[in-house]
Amino acid sequence: MARMFLGSGAAGFAFGEAALFAVKPTLLEDGDLLSAATLSAGRAGSTGVGVVAACLVFTSVLLSLGSGFLLSAMAMKLLSKVGVRMPWLAEVTTGASVVVGAVTTGLSAGILPPWIYITAQGILVLIVYSYSNINDMTTALLIIFTTLFLSVLYGRMGVITGLFVMGLTISVLCALRKALTERVTQRPKSKTGCRLLERIFFYSVVVGILGFSVGVGAGEAGEGSEEEVVLMLQSVLWVVFLSAGLLGAGLGTVAMVGLGPEVSGKVAVGAAIISSATLRAILQSYSSLGARSCMGGTLGVAAAAGVSLGAASVAAKQAFGSRNSALAVLGSVAVGVVLATRGLALKATLLTTSELITITLVAVGAFVLGAPKSPFNTQVNLQRGLLTGPELIKGIGMETVTAAAAPIGAGALGAAALGTAALGRLGTMGVLVAIVLALGSTLSGMIGKSPSTTSAHRD
Repeated sequence: MARMFLGSGAAGFAFGEAALFAVKPTLLEDGDLLSAATLSAGRAGSTGVGVVAACLVFTSVLLSLGSGFLLSAMAMKLLSKVGVRMPWLAEVTTGASVVVGAVTTGLSAGILPPWIYITAQGILVLIVYSYSNINDMTTALLIIFTTLFLSVLYGRMGVITGLFVMGLTISVLCALRKALTERVTQRPKSKTGCRLLERIFFYSVVVGILGFSVGVGAGEAGEGSEEEVVLMLQSVLWVVFLSAGLLGAGLGTVAMVGLGPEVSGKVAVGAAIISSATLRAILQSYSSLGARSCMGGTLGVAAAAGVSLGAASVAAKQAFGSRNSALAVLGSVAVGVVLATRGLALKATLLTTSELITITLVAVGAFVLGAPKSPFNTQVNLQRGLLTGPELIKGIGMETVTAAAAPIGAGALGAAALGTAALGRLGTMGVLVAIVLALGSTLSGMIGKSPSTTSAHRD
């Protein structure tokens, strides 16, 4: 039991340290970035800038996390072939590899020239496009961006007003879908159907929650001044940092279930130790790395710390057998977060009480994702079927990297739409017509699915 408590506390400590970098993000110290963002806000509004920024940052998180899983799978296979005599060393190395892969990919955002980094992301989107129906893919990306934009806009209205308007919008869309259900005939499913479009409801709910949180943190919309842009970017990075931990914990739980509690515990410790050490190295090398690299690296650490939380939760399977032991192990996660942010803080960043409570609740929530009765704590089918061990981790890594095409594609499409709308009334009308057509096509397409032609369900 003591080992479980230490592992859980170490995972909470690593996530708490990573979350410190979300309070005063280093990215806001990039003068060129702020100037470009302020100029764009003057033409397209600070909400549009925030939404595009959120798409780009989420892309970085997904790429970093996917790369971490891929490197971890490679390390597991290599150590298995070599035949390491100490199994615990291989397991700790597996956890460390997740951090190294995630951080290396995150750091490349600032080290590589921007045109190379953007080109690589564009190639990824084109690869995903080649396996999908282009019209459906474009429609899905447009819906994701529109949902994110509207949810941020509603969040900036305030919690009560925003929720009311959001509920009204959802009611209108549900009524429109019901009307189409009565009039549109069923259509056969496309052989090159877009998986994004098939899962658009789930993605829209997740994107809506994240966007609303960003909008609430950014406050009311103004004239697009630099102060307003800074507040918007702060809100985006705060939400993305916390979401990276939740995403890492969810995927980490899925990856660790097949390995068992013993192996998962050592993976969690390895990831937590290397996460903490990596943050210190990034902080020491800030002047040479630059703001963008540091932000990308710390986002990678936040995602890897989430993996550590998920692995530690799988390892603590026995603790969830009774209420007292479950509360004790959750308390150890909270203690680790408090120690990282108050007792042994890596940065001289003073957190408010609400920020500390938020980080602690997110860490505990991420840990709960690995509980025995959690929907993430189960074996899942990927595109290649039911996998285990390094093959499962590799499959999760590939799926995560592929998923990064969604936010970068939505961001690029949204930026083009906002740029067109900024040209004047004609451009704005063109964008609105395109959105209405996309929504109508999607609703009719969702209704027109033929049950007899659907394939076997894949989680």
